[in-house]
Amino acid sequence: MNHPYFLFQPLGWAIMFAFGSVMLKRAIECGMGPLRIAFMNDLFVGLIALPGLLVLPRPWNMHMLFWPFISSLVYTSGQVCFFVAMRDGDVSVLGPAMGAKVVFVALLTYLLGAGVMPWTWWVAALLAASAVFLLGMSNWHDRKRLARTAMQAVIAAALYGLNDVLVQKHAPAVGAVGFSALMFGGVAIEAFCIVPFFRQPFSAVPKSAWPWAMAGGIICAAQSGGMGYSLGHYGQATAINIVYSTRGLWTILIVWLIGSWFGNHEREEGRGVMTRRLAGALLLLGAVGLVLVEG
Repeated sequence: MNHPYFLFQPLGWAIMFAFGSVMLKRAIECGMGPLRIAFMNDLFVGLIALPGLLVLPRPWNMHMLFWPFISSLVYTSGQVCFFVAMRDGDVSVLGPAMGAKVVFVALLTYLLGAGVMPWTWWVAALLAASAVFLLGMSNWHDRKRLARTAMQAVIAAALYGLNDVLVQKHAPAVGAVGFSALMFGGVAIEAFCIVPFFRQPFSAVPKSAWPWAMAGGIICAAQSGGMGYSLGHYGQATAINIVYSTRGLWTILIVWLIGSWFGNHEREEGRGVMTRRLAGALLLLGAVGLVLVEG
């Protein structure tokens, strides 16, 4: 990784994720269920990636479609877990907890032989994992709810991590843009399998939820597509995810500084929580620094 400038891309996707998550949390609080939000997000990301079909090599064949299809199934499963966790927990906990994804990426990259892992990246991954734990610590006043959210987030992180490694390993065969188009096209089609599980139809969603759901969905879909491109084009899934794990830091900053703009009041946690999260932020910056030094 002689030119680490591409790591500014996952930094941008991380900031977009933070804004989009806060908006989607607001949509859930206004009455739109997590499965309906997952459905919309999957359609959005499919539409954003659709033009990539134009650059696929011809003719198409089943081998070309196989790994994008597998990746789409893994990604869709992760989406459902993520949005259910968002319904049950706070985004200032969920965002950092999702940073556990970097550990799964590092481990799966090694196990699946998807790339080389410098020892500094292992250290950075462990630092990032420790950081996201500190960032996500709460007052523990509702342990069952926190534990449920954490478990759902870890499952989602593992699925997203597996997807990232699959993209890194198999996207070069058809190109990053083409692979993303096939994968997210599959995600959009699979989204319709979620519809039978809706508790209520879209017509029952309060009008106040729609602006938040649309804005947050488009932002999250765009950053998902961007991450897919970065992984497929540059590889280096572990390095990209270590930088991307700063989304936990950005989420907390948004909640604390301008959360009221989005109707979010999670910042009312107390000084002790803020101190622990500041320590987590410093560890996270250290993890990112190790990746840049290795570059």
